[in-house]
Amino acid sequence: MSSDSSTTYALVSHESAVEAIWALAARGWKGMLDDENVWLVPAPANCVKTQGEVKRLAAEVDLASLGINRTPIDLLVPDKSCYSRGKRARFHVWGDFFAPHSFVRVHERVLVSTPYFAVLQLAMWCRVDRLSQEEARRSAEEDARLRAELGAEGKGSTAEELVRWENIARLVRAVQVLSDFMGTYRYVPAEADGTGEQPDIAYGTLPIITPERMMGYLSEMGGVRGIERARRVADLAYAEAASPMETLLALMLSLPCRMGGFGLPRPQMNYEVQVDSQFRELSSQETMFTDLGWPDPKVAVEFYGWDEHFGAGPAKVASDATRANSLTALGWTVLHVTYEQVKTVAGITLLARQVAAALGVSLPEPSDLELVWRSRLLALLLPKTSRQL
Repeated sequence: MSSDSSTTYALVSHESAVEAIWALAARGWKGMLDDENVWLVPAPANCVKTQGEVKRLAAEVDLASLGINRTPIDLLVPDKSCYSRGKRARFHVWGDFFAPHSFVRVHERVLVSTPYFAVLQLAMWCRVDRLSQEEARRSAEEDARLRAELGAEGKGSTAEELVRWENIARLVRAVQVLSDFMGTYRYVPAEADGTGEQPDIAYGTLPIITPERMMGYLSEMGGVRGIERARRVADLAYAEAASPMETLLALMLSLPCRMGGFGLPRPQMNYEVQVDSQFRELSSQETMFTDLGWPDPKVAVEFYGWDEHFGAGPAKVASDATRANSLTALGWTVLHVTYEQVKTVAGITLLARQVAAALGVSLPEPSDLELVWRSRLLALLLPKTSRQL
């Protein structure tokens, strides 16, 4: 990409890039994200890097039409000398090289990080040594509220523990975003078709990226700072979840207690069950898929969401019930879950105990601090959508 020395380009990153990627995919621009030849990077001197330049860009370019609605907008800058604080933009310093497939051009002056690069940015944005005064105050207040609700003893988390949670939350957010990108659902901005009436989530879509291509991108990035944290994110993420709630369930159940999870064995998402011919008369289908599956010892968790099931009418509900009965007849333990059951810590704790019993494993006992983090983790992972799931 050639750069006119008089033109500045916005390098959209982090959460702003995630927002824009969903808008791109919803508008049928996914091919741009898949283009293996994408390597659009201006010289550092041409980057938008001051609050004033952001203001001028916003006046000249309809950022909302590109799916960029966050304020402040997340932007990359080449070094710390470009860093500034303000309400319009939050600048992130990127001093390493850019691998191919790092940006897609959505406007002559706007480059959006690809899903691969956005995940890497979120993964590398997970280590802080201290919180700002305002962040520390909010975190301490939330900590005190949760401790009171849980009846946890003690005087509250220390400043060091609040920082530890912030680092966990940033890491988990990267894991969630990668799982979303690798799932068969998609967040759809309400304004994507100009009507404001589209659903918040579309189901049955192709994944935006695959685990293989994500790992290939990380390999291309070589030894950039923080690459090991990004590989950790890739190890923790799930592919092929069919809904945000399936992603939530998998992460809550399998993340270790020290991150707020329940520490259970990792399930397989949409696990394929092939019915042997000798048992075919017991099953409604030759092939079935479980939402979350542990093939040994045949345990399945099935999530029943409003959009996918009740909204589809009685035929869909009957089909799901028949499939669950077929799995049970074939020796599977099938646990049925709804949003109302797991939207609270008490509800999802009961589910975790039931899964552990079915798996024949002991549920790790969390500390008071880990119980607080479990509440925070659930709040972090619950899908932010106006629709009932």
